[in-house]
Amino acid sequence: MNGKISGVSFVVTVFNKERYLEATLNSVLAQEGDFEKEFIVVDDGSTDRSVEIARNLIGSLPNGRVIEQPNSGPGVAQNTGADAATLPAIKFIDGDDLYPPDCALRMLPGLELPGVALVHGDGKVLDDLGNDIRIDRQGRPPVYQVMEKPLYYAVRHTLSGASAILVNREAYLACGGCDSTVFTQENSMIFRMAINNSFAFTKDIVLFGPPRDFRTEHGGHLGDDMVQMEHDRNAALYGLIRDFPNLPHDIKRLALKRAAGRAWNWARRVNKKPLGCDKIFWIRLLAYLPWLPDYEKWMSMTTTPYRVSGKVRIPPVALEN
Repeated sequence: MNGKISGVSFVVTVFNKERYLEATLNSVLAQEGDFEKEFIVVDDGSTDRSVEIARNLIGSLPNGRVIEQPNSGPGVAQNTGADAATLPAIKFIDGDDLYPPDCALRMLPGLELPGVALVHGDGKVLDDLGNDIRIDRQGRPPVYQVMEKPLYYAVRHTLSGASAILVNREAYLACGGCDSTVFTQENSMIFRMAINNSFAFTKDIVLFGPPRDFRTEHGGHLGDDMVQMEHDRNAALYGLIRDFPNLPHDIKRLALKRAAGRAWNWARRVNKKPLGCDKIFWIRLLAYLPWLPDYEKWMSMTTTPYRVSGKVRIPPVALEN
């Protein structure tokens, strides 16, 4: 049984976000609610003014901390922040997203429900940087849908959204957090937390993303990097099967079907591979068999169509293996 949660650690992961970081941090500092707050910024080897901005806004606070690390990817950065957090709940946010002021307040009651270790909300892309990020909830209390066994759903729908979730810190650390062999943080932690925990979902908007033209003008946004995102979705599923070999057969089979289907679509559309001329085509067919030996072996091959571009970033720890 969960019960009342006393505080939230806000973990901001940053890599070269100087043009938007101040707005992001101000939205974090403006969080409403009479609960203990802790602010942690993890800079993942930025080469711009991100660290300076973070130190000016967060570093001088008694409950603030700025951590610098060599560039290792947002997944590793998120784990660094979680390890440093001291409060029972963690709210993650990317360095170019924004919270409405009542974000944590709307999500905390969901995390206090029995057995729930993760609350997932909705997000919205801003039309303009000047948009008001306050939301008139019209007095409506938050409503949650609790899913007691969310793993099948998470795999089937490739559940993601690091900035849109609130997690129980102990549960996050117990499952290993983000897979350190996957560059992005969007999927692997959700898959891992879904194995032994319940999730709560709310339709409330708890996150605003930057305008798409802003992303293009100022160096892009990781969510727009399709080859990286598609690769890492499959890498996260592969890591799930690799690190948790005792998962139910139906989960392994579903993971392979999803990953192989996605990989074949990429090989066909982007790499221009004809039917039958790429091994991923045959793996996709094998995935529909009722049983296969060594799902880990087949899953490991579902990242190869993306890597031929030479544009996929791989964390240093994965390259060492």
